[in-house]
Amino acid sequence: MHIMDRLKDGASRLVRKPKSKKSSRQHPKTDNGPKSLIGEVISSVQSQKAGDIHVPPMTPSQPSASDQTGPFTGAHDFVLTNPSFNSRRYTYIMSGQPVLEHLRSAGTPEAGLNSAARYPIPRCYPGTRKSTQEKLLKWLLDMRHEWRMIWLFGAAGVGKSAVAQTFAEAAKDRGLLAATYFFSSTQGERRSDPLRIIPTIAYQMAIHSHHYKSAIARKLASDPSILDATLEAQFRGLIEEPFLQLSSHGLQPFSEAFHVIVVDGLDECSGDEAQCQLVELIKEAAQKTYLPLLWLICSRPERHLKSTFSQIEYAHVCSREELIFDNELRADVERFMRARFKEIHHKYRDTIGVSVDNPWPTESDLTTVMEQVSGHFVVASVAERYVGDPSAGDPEAQLISLLSMLRGLGEISASNPLEALDIFYYRILSKVSESAFPTVTQALALLSHDLDSIGLRGITGHRKFTTEELWLFLRINQPRFYSIMQRLHSVVDIPPPEDASNRPLAFYHKSFPDYLTSLWRSGRYFVSWDQARQCQLACTFHWYSLLLQFNNPILVMANEHQNAETMLNAWFRGIPNRRTLSNHSMALVITYEQYDTVPKGIAFDSDLFNVLHNFDFRLMVGHIERSSSNILPMFAVNLARDTRASPHFARTKIEDEIVDPKLLHHLSVLTYGRCVEPLDLKVADSFNDMNQQAVRFVIVGNGAKSGLACIAKRRVDMKDVTWTWQVIWLSAALLPASGQKLLYRKWAEQIVVSFQQE
Repeated sequence: MHIMDRLKDGASRLVRKPKSKKSSRQHPKTDNGPKSLIGEVISSVQSQKAGDIHVPPMTPSQPSASDQTGPFTGAHDFVLTNPSFNSRRYTYIMSGQPVLEHLRSAGTPEAGLNSAARYPIPRCYPGTRKSTQEKLLKWLLDMRHEWRMIWLFGAAGVGKSAVAQTFAEAAKDRGLLAATYFFSSTQGERRSDPLRIIPTIAYQMAIHSHHYKSAIARKLASDPSILDATLEAQFRGLIEEPFLQLSSHGLQPFSEAFHVIVVDGLDECSGDEAQCQLVELIKEAAQKTYLPLLWLICSRPERHLKSTFSQIEYAHVCSREELIFDNELRADVERFMRARFKEIHHKYRDTIGVSVDNPWPTESDLTTVMEQVSGHFVVASVAERYVGDPSAGDPEAQLISLLSMLRGLGEISASNPLEALDIFYYRILSKVSESAFPTVTQALALLSHDLDSIGLRGITGHRKFTTEELWLFLRINQPRFYSIMQRLHSVVDIPPPEDASNRPLAFYHKSFPDYLTSLWRSGRYFVSWDQARQCQLACTFHWYSLLLQFNNPILVMANEHQNAETMLNAWFRGIPNRRTLSNHSMALVITYEQYDTVPKGIAFDSDLFNVLHNFDFRLMVGHIERSSSNILPMFAVNLARDTRASPHFARTKIEDEIVDPKLLHHLSVLTYGRCVEPLDLKVADSFNDMNQQAVRFVIVGNGAKSGLACIAKRRVDMKDVTWTWQVIWLSAALLPASGQKLLYRKWAEQIVVSFQQE
């Protein structure tokens, strides 16, 4: 039988019902129902002569019924559309999508070599880092491959990412790049997630190699759960096993040459243990002959990584290359600075007093700059951005300012190699005006602690704020935002207004948030976790309050409802729908146990204090809080201890003659006349002081904005979730709803049973 006829005959048998009742494989009935796996194979084959068509090399020409190893082995529920075959191109469809699309979704495309998310992409300036690049290229092109992996390490600011990028581009130009992954802990949790690196690498290799693409597609079609597996299982299943399978069939996915995988910023991968595990997996893979892969790993010399790479078993497989601040590096930085100043001079030739035929800056000024830059590429980059800052548009004035900063630095301390950078950051921040400083600090705090996002971590839809969403979240407008941020262009990538709805703010280098979050380095510019969290909560409570005003028009004035609608509509230009914002705000307000800062003895900053003190608690009516901390009642009680709070902001007896009697009456209606004990406001921790099974009440708020919180402390197991606290909110304007009364009845029954058991 002709080869093509035999293949077509085999394919037709896959879609026909078996004639023999002895067949061990059961075919599904046609019921138009969803399939758990649709193994549809689509081929895009151009017309070929019969002699040009051949059997896929990974499929035996005459498989037996008991020992099939073809591309359909083990698969079922197949549908073939216009079946034709090609030895190099075919794609499995899983859940309505090609399996490689699932692989791409499981990875992080923005961590790739030329991803727009990494803009501005760091790379070595022409003529710099020659010796390091020559060493790496020699290693790549050496046919012996004495080392299968290299650890390139160095301190912050030495230019590791630029070296990794430039080397990867050189490898790609030679057709020897398998994949890249650039970790980042400042660009959202996806770029730092260790479980995304292997799918990303696998996807990139599938794009470059037809053989590997076929192998990985078959692997995913037969076992899609590998994308949700552990780091080790992903490494084995997506890298080692496909290569082993190809090797067993005599196939080379990347021709005969070794290809390199570049992993940069390993120290920014989430978790020290995950970093070490990944290194260990790479080391083991580098010792396997069927894997034609080289690995370049770049990171800071963190203690746990130094310990791992120093182990004896790494000696024969891994080379170590350190980037140090030596004379060669200083010469490279000087070459870079001279070239960049020349470019700035040419760009602003009409505004700089010195003609382009004459040197600018002078040798004396350039020497001053170079002495303080001291071989740090990141410092040099910050300095040249500062001088060429387009928002200032005056390089001469910027250079004078730069020199005045640098001349006051003194010698760089050996104990702090980034002292020059620290002082430089300090001077940049000192240029922020006093009026802009509070809001600038809020923005930097959110960015530094990765709280500039919408939605909760680990939940679908969680992502970074765009620049536009960020200024709206901070309750400022576009002109104000660009005004207050104008002094930060040399350290923060600030998209122009036309891109603000699509791009987030980003730090140019991790050294800046490192500086901001280190008290001993940044001093008055230090931004703490508590500061960032209180800022996030203040903004969240503001938007949450607007949502409540919008959703309860009968309880607020007409102008308040209209104002809420106007403000919310401003944000909804960037948020898909009102439910997204509502869920985001409510989650942040209620699930405070995800964060470590509870304001017990911690002073409320003025913004959070004002938002909470003016919060309209009556609008919480109908809301039932379920959490381990009950943030709103706790916040209100702690707020009442603040000397800035109104008298009786939190109370358990009648203080407001109009509102409080109504609230207490509604409490009686809720409890069917049963007496409820007040919360003890005299103890230091009113909530934790409650009995394990108890119900208490407290009135919080000012005047007509007051609400009553009926609080239960109990343990309820529901779908494997334990709620230790629940709150029913009451308003003076509305009687308790039937659902609220039913919930309280359940409380009472469970608490009575609990007391009887005790």
